[in-house]
Amino acid sequence: MTTSSDLSKILSPLIAQAHCKSVLLAGEIVINSCKELHDTRSHVLKTPFSLEQLNELSRIDLAIVSNLVETLPKETATQWLSMLRNGHAQQLILLIDKNSDRAQTWQLADYLSLGFQQFFSDNHYQLFSYNIETYRPKRDWLNNRFWANPENYDKYRW
Repeated sequence: MTTSSDLSKILSPLIAQAHCKSVLLAGEIVINSCKELHDTRSHVLKTPFSLEQLNELSRIDLAIVSNLVETLPKETATQWLSMLRNGHAQQLILLIDKNSDRAQTWQLADYLSLGFQQFFSDNHYQLFSYNIETYRPKRDWLNNRFWANPENYDKYRW
């Protein structure tokens, strides 16, 4: 998978599956491979990445980011991804070029600690995703069935 058409074959179904009203395309690889997605719902962020770019963004349903890990220092890239994830995007797809020197300093645990799940990898690229709706599954034990004396709940003042 080295061409942008191969990437668009992978990204297009993900975007269609997301049913999003707004899409953020950030990074040269994503912008070039998703040319057909440039419509009224897409926003484009070009490199160089900076934290100030995110201050101007509104809420976005899906963000697809490339060239971030490869161009920024690890701490700055972590801050950038965290700000995007926490404040702007419900879903996030991160495209990593494995052959980059800076990308090789990142471990799988670094992506997992940010809440990402790896869903594609080949010799050249890795794809990670984050979705706020599937990030934390609902716990079965967190309901009134497992409380002490649930039949007395809301009957007495404790």
